Amino acid sequence: MQYKIWRSPYSCFGGLNSLKLDNTKDETYTAVNVYTDEVLADIAANGFNAIWLHAVLCSISIVPEFPEFGTNAMAHVAALNTLVARAAKHGIKVFLYFQPVRGIATGNKEFWKNHPECAGQIEMSGEQLIAEHLDEPLEVASLCTSVPAVKNWIRDASSFLAENVPDLGGVILITASEYPGHCYSHRKKKDPTEWTHLIECPRCKEREGWEVALEEILLVREGIRKKSEKMDIIAWNWGWAMWLPTPCKELLEKLPKDVILMADCERGGVQDMAERPSFHMDEYSLTYAGPSPRCKGTIEYGMSIGLKGMLKLQLGTTHELGSVLDLPLMTNIFRKASYLKNNPELGYMGCWNFGNSTSGNTAGFNFFLREDVSGNMEEALKSFAEYYFPSCNASGVLRAWELMEQGSKYMPFAIPFLYRGCHAHALSYTSIFNTGALNTRSAGTSYRPFENRGDDLSGSVNMPGNFSLDELVSNLGKMAVIWKIAAETMLEALGGKDDKHEAGNMFICAALMQSAEYAYRAYRLRLNWDDSKKADLLHIVNGEIENVKNALPYVEKDPRQGWHGEAYIRMFTPESMKEKLQHLEALQKELLLSV
Repeated sequence: MQYKIWRSPYSCFGGLNSLKLDNTKDETYTAVNVYTDEVLADIAANGFNAIWLHAVLCSISIVPEFPEFGTNAMAHVAALNTLVARAAKHGIKVFLYFQPVRGIATGNKEFWKNHPECAGQIEMSGEQLIAEHLDEPLEVASLCTSVPAVKNWIRDASSFLAENVPDLGGVILITASEYPGHCYSHRKKKDPTEWTHLIECPRCKEREGWEVALEEILLVREGIRKKSEKMDIIAWNWGWAMWLPTPCKELLEKLPKDVILMADCERGGVQDMAERPSFHMDEYSLTYAGPSPRCKGTIEYGMSIGLKGMLKLQLGTTHELGSVLDLPLMTNIFRKASYLKNNPELGYMGCWNFGNSTSGNTAGFNFFLREDVSGNMEEALKSFAEYYFPSCNASGVLRAWELMEQGSKYMPFAIPFLYRGCHAHALSYTSIFNTGALNTRSAGTSYRPFENRGDDLSGSVNMPGNFSLDELVSNLGKMAVIWKIAAETMLEALGGKDDKHEAGNMFICAALMQSAEYAYRAYRLRLNWDDSKKADLLHIVNGEIENVKNALPYVEKDPRQGWHGEAYIRMFTPESMKEKLQHLEALQKELLLSV
């Protein structure tokens, strides 16, 4: 079966780092209330045959090795079985995505008093659940998989899952990075980086990181196979490149042939960007279609030795702009679909935990997979335009999509900006629009809720490999202008009718990048503030007032806009935009009186 995996934008990821975890917040407990028959029918109608939920294995299993785990496990099991049966009526399988082990806060005195020998690598993470301590440093100890009790627990917990949720489609395993898990989750044996430090665990540093990851996959598989021959095990290659060169032959050659290999489509790619030739693309992307050489090398080698393959790709949106309905880069949606159409033996997982609304992107992707659709991009895009927008000017729609791709080449595609930029919440962001010196309070991230955002945007600028502040201002401005033209072109091609909100979505994408440009221009002024800069700030404020006002009607018409599934909030709403306008108009009056 070629799995086509999706998920609801409104199912909460859950299972986050905390000193006091509440497993009734886990998705395995709550998703049954989200995936109604209506939601599942919509997912199936958009061409998908599976969904994935985030799981924490210790929350959904009862195993003697660690009796502290498994509180409410049978309630999780009951909820999962209900969802699995409901999804089956729509031809949809349910998969659980998880790390085989998860680290435990060192502040959990009871657990570590009972199992001190299982403590491995110490990592710093962030408290993500306790409201008064959100994002504070949280010390976490890995469950060391060099300890026999931990290995036994992985195997037995996997058996418990297979026995108690027998019709589960399978599991998707991430064995590198993510939350602190095994001792090598964020570690290497040599060549440390800012993100990946040297291994310190005295047991695990005698081993290789890839061996630890492989062992986890084998233990999960062994446990599942004791109870189920039909349940699929998908091993995701996310992060393996920190331990082995592509295609990670040593690891792949030791995978059992009933394990499905899933490779990141876009990470490890190279693409010519505007003013940046041969630019390295090492994140999920719609700006870059992929598959990257790393992806193709991994999949091709894996299949050459008898493994089944899948792609992990993005169809809705990414950290490039995570709060919009979708990033409507239809030319790259076509390119992604074309690779899969030419390699029909491959399945795919089409999303992460945000950007999961069904939309023009998902409709287009599944349209392009059809056998009766041309392999020529221009013909296929025009055919889809006529199918999705009856009575449209297909040539005009095609031109709008081409302009969106042209503008995307100015995307500041660097991890500091993608993760710490203000672009996802820019239409609500006010703190930077003030006079005086910066207050140095962080502006937060682009993918997490953040109360009381400050005006310190340095984390998205002043880091190695990032775009300079001047480059950010320039690129965001150029992208906004081209995308606005694309939106106008789309609306004209639709005869002024935007029933599916696709033109409105383009206008919102452009407005967010325009807001981000104004924010960074204001930040540049305030880095070394003096009152002589008030006239320049007034010019910025005037532009942003017009920009927010122009975007507001489109946001009012489409309540899906602003929603970020990972943050689990709307990053901007009509109300927050009106509050921003009030702030800007008050500042405008103040500046007019003083310049």
